[in-house]
Amino acid sequence: MSLRGGNSQADIVRLTKTAVEAAERGQWDAVARCYGERGALLAAMQTPLQEASDLLKLDEQIRDRVRTAQAVLVSLLGEAAATRQRLHGLQQRLGGQPSTPVTVSMKA
Repeated sequence: MSLRGGNSQADIVRLTKTAVEAAERGQWDAVARCYGERGALLAAMQTPLQEASDLLKLDEQIRDRVRTAQAVLVSLLGEAAATRQRLHGLQQRLGGQPSTPVTVSMKA
């Protein structure tokens, strides 16, 4: 981030920190928006090594949050599928009528 881009530098740091905070709250659309805006700013300027390293550390925090969220979702979806199968088995043993399947849609 050169001296010419003082405002751009501050905007890049602000967008990165906002993306970290949004990731902590699970607001993935906001994370994507921040990265899109930050990418456009970064494409227009050169970044000194140390500042780029600091941004990469923040990026790693966001990647960690994404991986954690993905792992939790996979686990929850697995538990939901197992529960649904157990309920279906119980329903068949009790001779009940099958209920209408419920579909859960998640937008991550």
